[in-house]
Amino acid sequence: MKSLICLSLVLCCSLPVQAQSAPPEGAAVPMAAQARLAPGSLHPAVELAKTLLGIPYRWAGANPSQGFDCSGLVYYVYNQLQVSVPRMQRELFHRAEKIQKNQLQPGDLLFFDNFARLSHVGIYIGEGHFIHAPRRGLSVSIESMDSSYYRKRFVGARRVMGGEPTAP
Repeated sequence: MKSLICLSLVLCCSLPVQAQSAPPEGAAVPMAAQARLAPGSLHPAVELAKTLLGIPYRWAGANPSQGFDCSGLVYYVYNQLQVSVPRMQRELFHRAEKIQKNQLQPGDLLFFDNFARLSHVGIYIGEGHFIHAPRRGLSVSIESMDSSYYRKRFVGARRVMGGEPTAP
């Protein structure tokens, strides 16, 4: 079983995703993350989310040992970067900065209506892809925004600004 888990982690982590260059100076990157964003690196939220690929979905899960649901993944990633975000996707959708699809940058959040308005959220990683915790029976994975399923369920995108730092 361990070898199967290791193999699936290796396969998930080796999906072809091009590295994104750092956003231009002054771009909306969470303040707590700006110091960690070296030229040519991925957005820190993307870097962290990629380390969580393969962790199983768990309803109401919000940490790697427990598993993640979609909003728990976002909550965990941004709180690890000392950026406080709401735990539930609906509140996050209404509190974060609204952006247009053509303004997407790595680290932005994507919202979908899988079964009810604003029922799913993922972290944009660039090149039309996002990381998310899809549903029971699956694990944290990378998905294309252009897949027939997600393309027709896209509700909007939001950018997480500095927010209030969490306690260390």
